[in-house]
Amino acid sequence: MTTKTWLAAVGCACTLAASGMPTQAELEKVQGLVTELMRSDVANFNARKMSAADVATSALKYAGEAQSEAARFLLLKGAFFYRVRAEDYDGAMDVISKIRHDINDVPDATLVKILSSAIRRIPRKSAGRLYDLHQRLQDRVRYAQEAKDLTAKVKAKPSDKSLRTALGERYALLGEWDKALPEFAAGKGRVAKAATLEQTAGAKPGDVADAWWEVAGTEDSDISLAYRAHAVRFYRAALADGSLSGLKKTIAAKRIDEVKADGLLDELAGAVSTARGSGALYCVIDLSAGPNARKYPVSYLAAEPKGGWTDEYKTTNLVLRRIEPGKFMMVGKYEVTITKPFYCGIFEVTQKQYELVTGGNPSKFKGDMRPVDQVSWNAIRGNSATYNWPSSVNVDPSSFIGKIQARTSLNFDLPTEAQWEYACRAGATSRFNNGGDSESDMKKLGRFKLNQNDGKGGYSLVHTAVGSYMPNAWGLYDMHGNVSEWCLDWSNKRDHLSSGVTDPVGPSSGTWREIRGGWWLNDAGGCTSFYRNHANPLWVCPLMGFRLVVAPDHLKERGTKPPSLPDKAAGSK
Repeated sequence: MTTKTWLAAVGCACTLAASGMPTQAELEKVQGLVTELMRSDVANFNARKMSAADVATSALKYAGEAQSEAARFLLLKGAFFYRVRAEDYDGAMDVISKIRHDINDVPDATLVKILSSAIRRIPRKSAGRLYDLHQRLQDRVRYAQEAKDLTAKVKAKPSDKSLRTALGERYALLGEWDKALPEFAAGKGRVAKAATLEQTAGAKPGDVADAWWEVAGTEDSDISLAYRAHAVRFYRAALADGSLSGLKKTIAAKRIDEVKADGLLDELAGAVSTARGSGALYCVIDLSAGPNARKYPVSYLAAEPKGGWTDEYKTTNLVLRRIEPGKFMMVGKYEVTITKPFYCGIFEVTQKQYELVTGGNPSKFKGDMRPVDQVSWNAIRGNSATYNWPSSVNVDPSSFIGKIQARTSLNFDLPTEAQWEYACRAGATSRFNNGGDSESDMKKLGRFKLNQNDGKGGYSLVHTAVGSYMPNAWGLYDMHGNVSEWCLDWSNKRDHLSSGVTDPVGPSSGTWREIRGGWWLNDAGGCTSFYRNHANPLWVCPLMGFRLVVAPDHLKERGTKPPSLPDKAAGSK
């Protein structure tokens, strides 16, 4: 039986859900097939015809091709042990990180068991990082049990501030700050004040960072280190958005270096956390493997790269920026509250990105870094009569969003109309998101009817490469002009908006879907933050494209666990 046939057989033997740690029964079901797949490599190793490093490389290769999570986990586990036998301890650490990245929801106790069976044979001086990781994972198992015990106590005494603070500490030690913050806020002392400040809309990231650094104090306890690491996420955001200067900027950089020296962010937020960038400002998807890839690697950045968003981020990589919740005046008249953070695409989806996901490019005006055009709402997420937002959050697996969801385990979708305008405005209340209201302001922000790429005027006959104009305050490009962007919402009524609404999702039914932002053939008035338009979800047109968001809640309605967003980090306003 060929390797390819074996891998297919393994996949047929255990076809699992798109994500999740395999059960013991599922692992036992494929163990024999995985053993057979590796038999010749192991025999060659025993006969000293292959090195342990070569066997590890084979196991990693097979893991990348495996068609079930159970087989992938067993192969990665085997690769770890052979890396240890090869005395490649840094490589073994990499495999542990890969297990956390490729297999969702791996219990810490499972990793403790894997590490325990290996490090007992290794001198500590040879593999200090593995020993440290083992200890931190053991601590996390203990913290999780303590959190469980404290939850029961809090349930019995919800007004006990000491218990609430203690529970918040366990969640913080686990890196689960979304759970820690409400417990801290209901607690007492400086930690309650810091948590309340962090949850206040419009709080400056530098102020939040200072508050948590003060809470941490000068102790070297685990909880103090966790507070410092959390503060650093906000210091990084403050440095990235330019809100710090002078001595405050110098102090922030120094404190970031202090936490780096502790190794907490590298080990805890890397191999131990979830390899999903806890606290990061930017989410980056590597699409370079193309339309036949099983998975797209996901990474996170705390700040924009030193060289800026180069061409790779408009072609082979897809980058999104974290947007924090808050309130704004939608279309300048209705107060709307966004309660959940979400990641929003820095750029409109480009033709190269669309092609790498789907294998095709429907655009009329070709160009790798131009926005994809002539793509309908239905092609992006599925027939709107079947995959009918908001009555259903599901997407067609064969659609663009269906494919990128499956290959990342992230909950990609189109933005709601409210998310789109909130992200576009970036705190601005003017017609355009640079604080201006005139046509000359629009010329700085995007391609429209009377604006060529060089800014000298003339009649625009086509859209242009994404990122050719100035971004808004949150670093999002082309929210005005270039191509108009599909939103999730139906738009069968022009007056369905109202004040005091939280996380609006639009009408329950309709004929048209909302489009926002205006296009390259609009005048400036058709490209404002508040200008609304609509189109039939079947339409394909060179005037329309889209950008993506990753939202935290939708998968809950599918009955599956939503992928967690990294803890709050960024300087949204």
